Amino acid sequence: MAITFVSFIGYVGILCLLLGYFLLVIGQVKVIDTHYIVLNTVGALFMVFSLDSGITLPLFQTLMVWLFISLYGFYKHHINTTV
Repeated sequence: MAITFVSFIGYVGILCLLLGYFLLVIGQVKVIDTHYIVLNTVGALFMVFSLDSGITLPLFQTLMVWLFISLYGFYKHHINTTV
């Protein structure tokens, strides 16, 4: 079975989310670290991009909220604090 580009992007998104969570759990990053926020943002964005016609509304809404929370965290801790 061949993997499509869109599916590959989805898998990368899942990997980013899981890697960020794993690094948080083992104490390698903090919630306010740029690496953690970027992994969450990229993961959610890639997963939204990879959604196909089989999407369920709850999954889409969860990913969109996850994306906005990640962007807010990035803004709050990295853009807003440097001004």
